[in-house]
Amino acid sequence: MRRLERQAPPALLSLAGCILLLTTRAQAQEPPAPGAPPAPAATALTPAPAPAAPAPGAHASPATEGRELQYYQPPAVAPSGKFEFGSYGRVMTSLDGRGGPGRDADLVAHGSRLDEDTYGELEFRREDRWTLRGADPVTTRVVATLAIGDPIFHSSGKFDARVALRNFYVEERDIGYKGLAVWAGSRMYRGDDAYLLNWWPLDNLNTMGGGVRLNLPSRTEIALHVGSNRLDNPYFTQNGVRPAPNNQFGTVTVPILNRPKVIESLRAEQLFMQNDKAGFKVVLYGELHQLSSGQREREPGRYEAMPGDSGYVAGLQLGAFTGERDTHVNLFLRYSTGIAAFGGDLAVPTSFAADRTTGDARELSLAFSGNYEVGPLAIMGAGYLRTFRGASPDAFSYANIDEGIVVFRPHYYFTERVGAFVEGSYQVHRRGVLVPSTGKQLQGSLARFGVSPFLSPAGRGSYTRPQLRLIWLLTRRDEGARSFYAADDLFARRQVEQFFGISAEWWFNSSYR
Repeated sequence: MRRLERQAPPALLSLAGCILLLTTRAQAQEPPAPGAPPAPAATALTPAPAPAAPAPGAHASPATEGRELQYYQPPAVAPSGKFEFGSYGRVMTSLDGRGGPGRDADLVAHGSRLDEDTYGELEFRREDRWTLRGADPVTTRVVATLAIGDPIFHSSGKFDARVALRNFYVEERDIGYKGLAVWAGSRMYRGDDAYLLNWWPLDNLNTMGGGVRLNLPSRTEIALHVGSNRLDNPYFTQNGVRPAPNNQFGTVTVPILNRPKVIESLRAEQLFMQNDKAGFKVVLYGELHQLSSGQREREPGRYEAMPGDSGYVAGLQLGAFTGERDTHVNLFLRYSTGIAAFGGDLAVPTSFAADRTTGDARELSLAFSGNYEVGPLAIMGAGYLRTFRGASPDAFSYANIDEGIVVFRPHYYFTERVGAFVEGSYQVHRRGVLVPSTGKQLQGSLARFGVSPFLSPAGRGSYTRPQLRLIWLLTRRDEGARSFYAADDLFARRQVEQFFGISAEWWFNSSYR
């Protein structure tokens, strides 16, 4: 018998053992036939099975001490979950009216989204509700969001679309307290947007890290987040080639500069409800940005010290909403300094003080966004004023910017699914340098007007999607606006620009916060 056991394959023995175990259990659990005598008890000829070896990490139960040894078994888990798919996307094909492709003609940093390029997000999400014996249920969400941007295949004939993993995180909710959530991973972490500008005026972070959010019965929400990101830019990272160690043949790549930016954020929101639908909210927001010191190789054998840097953001949002047909208005105020002042968390500093830090840089922006709907009419609006001063003490620096935009989009629905909107905007952009011929600051402005008939299969609503559109846009630039483009750029020569487009936009079932 021992010889046969040595010769039999382990997999065969395991399979035979499983079959024997299942057969024994089935016989033990099978009820006797009517009139049949009860099964005889095990005799001395049937050896009792030896106790199984304890699983790694198992512990004896104190309740069984002094009796037959038993090992801890985890409580049964009863998951209840589902897979979800969500998406955001916009697809645009366009011409400029002269045979060339259409281009985004905005002059300011955050202009109208009506002529933006193709972009899409595919979100795959698993949601589960876990119930353990003796514990409250816990819900988990596993989110992976893949983003795809231009150029897509039809624009170049090549399979070279830009692909990014925007979300890749796990969130657990109701951990020990209903309303408490924690998450870890990489995440688009943002609040309310100004839709017409495709912009998040207060909070919009892209980091790898984690956070905690607490919702209190008083309609108070507090969210804390810590994360980091690093750009592929010589300001943040630099690699060098060195001979392989220990006299080995070849070379190796070594990191000379490698300093991610660490960001902490704190957001507090308070809702004041007038009834079950309408209300008012106040949001207080802050960020801290830190960047460690390092060194960068200027040429072989020569290094340059890169000082550490920091900055912060302080912001306020006031919002009101009716709870009906997405009617709302939001006001945003944001002030940032240092390394946090250069256009958000994914920006690279463009000016420095004498000590090569950005401590004197500052940005102030005031923005609004809103929507109103009644009957077949709807009107959306957005705009902002922004002033930025670089870290350089030079008051007449090209890096110094003052700009603003105001845009409105009235809609009218001819039927439940067919409508049209017009959109008008005015934009101004000013730089800190002086124009020699006039002695005034370099400034440009443009006005835009567009018409778009559309189909809305899901019915009326400024935010109802999907939506299919025909677009015509007319842009008129002044001389100052044309001067912001290089001499051979068509935008530098054309005072009037047309844009003809066919587009589709959709969103559904995507994670928000």
